[in-house]
Amino acid sequence: MIIIEKICHNITVVALQGTLDSSSSVQLHNYTSPSVTEDPLVIDLTNLNFLDSSGLGALVEIARKKREKGSDVKLACMNEKVRKVFEITQAYRLFDIYDDVEAASVNAGKKKNSL
Repeated sequence: MIIIEKICHNITVVALQGTLDSSSSVQLHNYTSPSVTEDPLVIDLTNLNFLDSSGLGALVEIARKKREKGSDVKLACMNEKVRKVFEITQAYRLFDIYDDVEAASVNAGKKKNSL
C-alpha cells in the first residue's frame, strides 16, 4: 500500500493506494499513530483497490483514537468494492462518507457520534 499525505482546506488528507489488509494495516497504523491529535483527518480511498476485515479494523481504530482526542476521521471517494465491505459490515454507520475530498475536508471539523 502507498500512503500519500496532502493538505486540503487546512485539513490533513491521507490518500491510500493499493490494498489495505492485515499486512498493510500495520503500515497505516504506524503512519497515523504520531498524528493522532485533535486535528481532523480525511482518508481518501480513491485508489484503494481492496479492503479486508483487518484493514477495516485499522480504519475503525484510527477513528476511535481520533474521537478520544476530540476529533474525527472522514472518508472520501469510496469505490464500489470498498463500499460493499462497508455495507456488508454496516461500518458505514461509524463514519461520515463523502463523494469527494473537497466535501470531506470542508466538513472535517464536524464530529460523528462516538464508537
